[in-house]
Amino acid sequence: MLKAFFILAAGLALGIGSADALLRQGSPFGVVAVGAWRFATGDGTADADPYARAALARVGEIPLALGEGLRLTARVDDDGAKLNPACVYVVGPRAPPARYWTLEIADRDGYPMNNPAGRSVFRSGELLRAGTGEFAIRVSAEAEPGNWLPIGRREGFQLILRLYDTPLSAVGDDIQRSAAPHVTKERCR
Repeated sequence: MLKAFFILAAGLALGIGSADALLRQGSPFGVVAVGAWRFATGDGTADADPYARAALARVGEIPLALGEGLRLTARVDDDGAKLNPACVYVVGPRAPPARYWTLEIADRDGYPMNNPAGRSVFRSGELLRAGTGEFAIRVSAEAEPGNWLPIGRREGFQLILRLYDTPLSAVGDDIQRSAAPHVTKERCR
């Protein structure tokens, strides 16, 4: 009887632990990759899989509906290396077509990161841009000149790009042809 209890407890712990690890990464199904960015094609639709629904419920986020826009997430840079809070990253020089977009810094679980500067998001209308319309947003723990998105804590983070009222479809083919912003590691401390 005691042996059965330990087997049941181990199975329960393994099941909960694996589900937790899977949900931290978002939905494993229907994910499209565009450079450093990933997005789930079913989010915000009636066909969203149970993992996608659970991952969104975990952070309390209401997904953008199919006609409202797209949410892209970057947990790695353009070279595929995990984002490191000891490094400086440059995001830019352009974003896919959208009426409005935001770039947010979030912790590993998708929650906005608090920081001394009080800024966790940049909006497309408030960026300093070059004459060509291109931009560079620096993401780092230390203050940077120009468009700076501060990393509050010295722990893992992710970038979330939300495109509102975009002509791009959630299928992913359109984004392949568009100008997704690069996430380039500039230097590490």
